[in-house]
Amino acid sequence: MESHCIRACGLTRIYSVGNQEVRALDGVDLEIRHGEMLAVMGSSGSGKSTLMAILGCLDQPSGGSYFFEGRDVAGLSDKDLAALRSTRIGFVFQSFNLLPRTSALDNVALPLYYAGVREAAEREGRARAALGILGLAGRCDNTPAQLSGGQQQRVAIARALVNAPAVLLADEPTGNLDTRTSHDIMETLVRLNKERGVTVVVVTHENDIAAYAGRVITMRDGRIVSDRRNTPASETSTERLAMPAPDAGAASAPATAHQAFGAMIFSAAVRALARNKTRSILTMLGVFIGVAALIAMVAVGNGASAAVRKQIESLGTNMFVVVPGAAISAGMRGGSGSASTLTLADAEAIRHEAKSVAETGYLIRQAGQAAYRERNWNTGVLGVSANFARITNWRIAEGRFLDEEDERGAALVAVIGDTVKRQLFDATDDPVGVTILVRGIPLQVVGVYSPKGQTAFGQDQDDVVMVPFSTAERKVLGVAAPAALQAAQGGTVTTYPPVPIPFDLQPRLTGFVNQIFIQAESPGQVQDAIGDVTAILSRRHRAKPDAIPDFSVRNLSQVANAAEGSSRVMSVLLAIVASISLLVGGIGIMNILLVSVTERTREIGLRMALGARRVHVLLQFLAESIILSVTGGLAGIAAGTLATWLIGAIAQWPTRMSPGAVAGGFLFATAVGVFFGFYPARKASRLDPIEALRYE
Repeated sequence: MESHCIRACGLTRIYSVGNQEVRALDGVDLEIRHGEMLAVMGSSGSGKSTLMAILGCLDQPSGGSYFFEGRDVAGLSDKDLAALRSTRIGFVFQSFNLLPRTSALDNVALPLYYAGVREAAEREGRARAALGILGLAGRCDNTPAQLSGGQQQRVAIARALVNAPAVLLADEPTGNLDTRTSHDIMETLVRLNKERGVTVVVVTHENDIAAYAGRVITMRDGRIVSDRRNTPASETSTERLAMPAPDAGAASAPATAHQAFGAMIFSAAVRALARNKTRSILTMLGVFIGVAALIAMVAVGNGASAAVRKQIESLGTNMFVVVPGAAISAGMRGGSGSASTLTLADAEAIRHEAKSVAETGYLIRQAGQAAYRERNWNTGVLGVSANFARITNWRIAEGRFLDEEDERGAALVAVIGDTVKRQLFDATDDPVGVTILVRGIPLQVVGVYSPKGQTAFGQDQDDVVMVPFSTAERKVLGVAAPAALQAAQGGTVTTYPPVPIPFDLQPRLTGFVNQIFIQAESPGQVQDAIGDVTAILSRRHRAKPDAIPDFSVRNLSQVANAAEGSSRVMSVLLAIVASISLLVGGIGIMNILLVSVTERTREIGLRMALGARRVHVLLQFLAESIILSVTGGLAGIAAGTLATWLIGAIAQWPTRMSPGAVAGGFLFATAVGVFFGFYPARKASRLDPIEALRYE
């Protein structure tokens, strides 16, 4: 075994201060044998603290060589240096460097995490034993603020010894203590040296402290100016220091170290965040708002899309509509629907000739006054075919639909919408069987439709009275035939070729219709049906190839797709706006963590001095960022769900929760934590240990 524990040859350390160079060490040669107790003396600026930092593998020399237990330290990686500090070197600092708001037991156990001691029971047992030897068995649960200066220094010594190091480096261990406590601490260090064989190096500028060492060196201007043997001032106690022995395989089991450190990362991150509860809550507020807004806005967007689909579906499935075009009179074109060229004969021709068409329905519509007793209401009066309600997906709430018998007999019956019912009747009244006046004509109410609500354009679909088409044409609306109407308007009379129609329908095929509703055989045949209908009507209306047709075909599926597309765009836009809140929250996390790195610079240096590798520091700060973002994300999910429910309940807006938005919001929040937490964590991990310890 190498006889010298520490051997330094020609060590130099040069610092750059502005444009000047400061030579802190200038060719130091030093050999320390195993089991020695050495005191390093000198005035401030003599280089003794710099020498201590290099011996403790916290700093690198500018020149010369340093061997620790026969190993050239200059050739070791950061990982190997961290292992040396964790298992072979113990540090005792003048300012104690204990983690605040952390118990004495946890402070002492801290090096065991980095040494790879996996079992919590073993870590606790060894930490308690170390505190007990130093007379602090009853103070395990006290924080540094609850301990005196001497007790804090004993905790620091217990922490330095818990891994049974070969070398104990004490930098001004009594500088902040009174005389009696100082001598008690030095007695403890002497016993450790004699009883345990620990090599002790003490930096001091006090002669009475140096007198405890068997060897004293004095430094001046970065050089060793004297090296003398000394007779220790104190006889050691006969009490044995039975320090707990470490697990021999602990330091050599990297997998074990990683497993132990995983739990330590989480607990340390939670404690760090708990120290500043208000700041942590405000930091995660941005993520909280972003996730909540994302979920609520996507739910509103999905609800709007669903409402549009429902409104389109309420018109009927596999359906499209034919409406009149524009009439031309004296070279002037009227508006849409002014042509009045669609007839019952067109509807019947489509039903008989188009193979891809399943059903056809039609209607005429005018405004009219409906009255019952002292109440009246201006509404839309529709004359409809018997199959109109079935094609357009109306549902009956009370009574029955209009049927073929009503159509054939031009019966004076009507089915009313929910709005008309509310305007003409009390809530307790039953309209079915009651006679109302529509445009002065008495009609018996045979049914009430289920509410359909408003269209996408705000039109009330329930403000309607439906009567059989024949009743409307002959008795209620008084609609003239297209030829008579066009003649009265001074237009040209248009005639169409006959179509073979059953005999019983021919008497009423002279009337015109406002719309023809056509249902295709299947969704896949809608385009074929549109082509067939266009060809039939073009032929019947003698449309010229280069002329504007006097009818228009409107595909409701295209309207639905356009509406849904608009809703999707709006949903994406809302999601993007909400995501901006997440990004702002991420920037907030990064800023707070950068402040935290600055505030905890000394803590970072301490952890590195106790054996933490750079990746350990990086992961701890990254864990804090992820905890903030994940906690904010979970709270945001709960708030977004509640906001969605409140929007639907109070504002009566249609909403639909999206599992994808919930999962996406949570994953995005986690990604924000990782992305914006990495830079502060990396900055913390790249701090120089000795500079971090010196940071004020």
